Amino acid sequence: MATAITAGYTVAMKYLSTTQIDHFQQDGYLVIDDFLSPDTVKAVEAGIAQRCAEFATMSTDQGSFNLEKVGDDHFNRQAAAKRPGMLRKIQSAVFEVSQIRDVFTSQTMLDCMEDLMGPDIFYHSSKVMFKPAGGGAPKPWHQDAAYWTQYVSRQITVWIAIHDANAENGCVWAIPGSHKLGLIPHSEIELQVKDSQIDVSKAIPVPVKPGGMLIFHSLVLHMSHKNTSNQDRWAIICDYDCNPNPIIEDWKGHHISGIDEHGVWPLRQGATSAI
Repeated sequence: MATAITAGYTVAMKYLSTTQIDHFQQDGYLVIDDFLSPDTVKAVEAGIAQRCAEFATMSTDQGSFNLEKVGDDHFNRQAAAKRPGMLRKIQSAVFEVSQIRDVFTSQTMLDCMEDLMGPDIFYHSSKVMFKPAGGGAPKPWHQDAAYWTQYVSRQITVWIAIHDANAENGCVWAIPGSHKLGLIPHSEIELQVKDSQIDVSKAIPVPVKPGGMLIFHSLVLHMSHKNTSNQDRWAIICDYDCNPNPIIEDWKGHHISGIDEHGVWPLRQGATSAI
């Protein structure tokens, strides 16, 4: 069993190795291959597909379901869709697809998060991100923490590939060590960092196979290019916080145990799981 020194005492790691933790602390991100089994990937994919089928004729954004837009004008809910039912994002994914909730609240996932952020783990937000073949739009350089400036930037994001994510279909690109730069000013409606503000020459692609997981600090600079291939790219994403901040999504009306009246959802506190 791996161990690490924290605040002067030895802590036993529950999932990660000390080498993996060192890599995360140095680069701000870490890839874990085969985090999900092939059967689990298929189950998640089926759950997403079943939910998407309910919105196959949708031509404008509805609730948590956001479409790919003409001109990539994604922050305009009234912008024209590239085609009906061509989704870009499902927000609040753990509330929309039970298979995704099972993945992000599993004991294995929480063990992994505990190794990185300590024994107090709170749900923050989640989503499904689509890059449809031949039409999935790019995402400019940004830090996730720029969307949550009301909170201390200590969140950790997990990004799990449902389909193969590669350079052709829009895998994530990241700048190693950029989490040490602090929060960089973001601009424009989509909240992005301009190339002139950062050293893009340090950026590297981070391909991930189906079932693989990319973990990154909320201050890591990352982006993705347009999907120019004939292959869809789906990923499920969850953000965790070590502080008891309220969920940033509309959680009311969903019958999920463990969420208090203030919208705080503890997934694990100390050695006791709240799931």
